[in-house]
Amino acid sequence: MIKIFIAIIYCFHADTILSQDAIFSQFYANPLYLNPAFAGVNICPQLNLNYRNHPYPDFGHLSTYSVSYQRHWRPVSGGIGLLVTSEQMGKTLRRHFIGGIYSYHTQLTRNYHLNFGAKVAYYRKDLCWNNLVFPDQYDPFTGNIIPTGEITPGNTSVHGLDISSGILFYSENFFTGFAAHHLTRPRESFYTDDKLPIKLTLHGGTRLKIDRHSRSLHDIHFSPNIILQHQGEFMRINYGVYFEIESLAAGVWFRQNFIDQKTLIFLLGFNQDKYRIGYSFDYSLSGIYPGGAAVHELSVSLNFACERQKLENKILNCPNF
Repeated sequence: MIKIFIAIIYCFHADTILSQDAIFSQFYANPLYLNPAFAGVNICPQLNLNYRNHPYPDFGHLSTYSVSYQRHWRPVSGGIGLLVTSEQMGKTLRRHFIGGIYSYHTQLTRNYHLNFGAKVAYYRKDLCWNNLVFPDQYDPFTGNIIPTGEITPGNTSVHGLDISSGILFYSENFFTGFAAHHLTRPRESFYTDDKLPIKLTLHGGTRLKIDRHSRSLHDIHFSPNIILQHQGEFMRINYGVYFEIESLAAGVWFRQNFIDQKTLIFLLGFNQDKYRIGYSFDYSLSGIYPGGAAVHELSVSLNFACERQKLENKILNCPNF
């Protein structure tokens, strides 16, 4: 019976439950997803792979995949990027985004920079009607599944143009940004004209070095950060800190939605010049994750070589995860 009711809720109230975007806890391991103005900030070409898995018993997994590529390109005075995101919600719903990104970079003073970014994407959402099981299909006497009397919606897929924009202000060790996603509000519901709500993101942070009292100690950096997001009826705040010791990184975050959902996020990362690997998991303090409290997330980034003189232009030191 659990499968039946979950299927019904996801089918007829998808616009309510899924009117918020997928969440990535490793925010800066997927920078183009956070803010399109990040495109090209790393100067050298970079490929980011992200995967997030949220298990639900009797229903399946809520899995999110993301692939992005970005680089700085002098002819356009900024950065370009490509972002592909796919969400698999059990066996019932799928959402896909694929979009191109451009970010214009300008130097305000010797130490301060400003980027303006925009993303133009194609959005598609599919309902897997044949995988749904409704109450009238369940025979309580035999336990058999019989044909349903429910009417298939006129369209089992919706799609549209999705435009986002962002701004990023930064110096060598300080950064803040603002992004507005889904400005064109593509259609979200299969039964009504409900639109995907605009998502607003405000983020900021700094990266500081801990002074060493002994030459035998490794350099230690810490980076406190905060991210505030609002989309439809949802509002959440994330705040926490990253620690970096040579090639190792660790972080702890707290996320809450101003109602009753509270989550701790723990992260471990390994950072090299050519690649970066991060693992994190979310631990719910509100008991909202059935069948287990942990949500797992993995990120892999590959850095490609670029002209040596371009590296001198790199100024932003933001977290890698």
